[in-house]
Amino acid sequence: MKKTLGFLILFGTMMVSNNGLYAQFTCTGQACSYLPSSITSTLNSSYTRLQTEYLNEVLKTNTEAGFLANIGTSNVGTGTVRKIQIGGNISAAGFKKDDIIIEEPGLKLPKLPNVGGSVIPNVNVDFNPGWILGFDSRHWMSRFGIFLHGMDMVVSNKQLQGLSNNKNYEGRITAKSYGGMIRYQVMEKEGFLMNLFTWNGINVGAGHHVMEEDFNFKYLEGKAASIVSNGVTAKWGGDTNFLYHTKVRTTNVDIRTGIGMFWIANLIVGGGYSWNSGDSQISLSRSGPLLIQANGASTIEIPREYQSQIDPALLAVSPSGTLGLDLNGNAKIKRNMGYGIAGLELDIYVIKVILEGLYGGKDLYSANLGVKFSL
Repeated sequence: MKKTLGFLILFGTMMVSNNGLYAQFTCTGQACSYLPSSITSTLNSSYTRLQTEYLNEVLKTNTEAGFLANIGTSNVGTGTVRKIQIGGNISAAGFKKDDIIIEEPGLKLPKLPNVGGSVIPNVNVDFNPGWILGFDSRHWMSRFGIFLHGMDMVVSNKQLQGLSNNKNYEGRITAKSYGGMIRYQVMEKEGFLMNLFTWNGINVGAGHHVMEEDFNFKYLEGKAASIVSNGVTAKWGGDTNFLYHTKVRTTNVDIRTGIGMFWIANLIVGGGYSWNSGDSQISLSRSGPLLIQANGASTIEIPREYQSQIDPALLAVSPSGTLGLDLNGNAKIKRNMGYGIAGLELDIYVIKVILEGLYGGKDLYSANLGVKFSL
């Protein structure tokens, strides 16, 4: 539970800018006397320190990961199309760093896992405009390739619980992605040893990609979380509600070349540059009973189904109250970045399998995998 709560809080903060964040604790009841008297300012100063010392870098890295995953949605491989291609791909980027601890005098919250990333599935339709217009393969129009992609996906509550293998989650995810690239074969490929080996020439392209996601989660806590405050341990019950919206826009250009081997395999290398922008909004809230662990008493556990009707005898020896947390934020982010490309395309009769990796800088990686029916 502590990991889940920490992930939700961190996920909510790592995508918002310094002046776009609002966070506040509220507390009522006898148990509040065990918390710092100025808990609101304590929490806000903790978030300010967290942002200035660490979250700015997390914000940068996580945003770049989303941009890099967006670039991979076209899944272009060598950048050439004989006639027409239809298929699908998935592009992903992610990272994991050390847990974060928010600690002030008299207040210590659970560790916050530092995780993030992006996953973007797509349907692809690629075609050669020279073939569409009726030109043969030697015509200059046949050097062009158009790569289109799109997806409108909904993950229902039932699917979400199945994917997480956890019935404590309720929610819904919607994701939209669309865009495309236009590419041109600047230099034709050259074959050696009866085309057993080939140099794939030089292929350039430019594209634009848009990704939009909405998350609506509710985590139904199995047992209450532990909070350490002023030297005593408290149990904090309640459910965690999480709303998140993001939209990312990427325009990119790149250049590719490579080596073909044994008529079916193509090793791809290249590089590119992208112009990126994104905006996001987040809301996280949690409110539930707060129960202080009395000195010398056994460890208190508050199963979720009993949090609304705690034993009065337990309340008599353990100060209680209601603790709430509200967090809201929004951000607009722009960043340009260069990236490297390495990949493998297997062209087997009418099937293409394309695997690409993108490198956007230290600790920033993305990969995409696609399968296409190609004529």
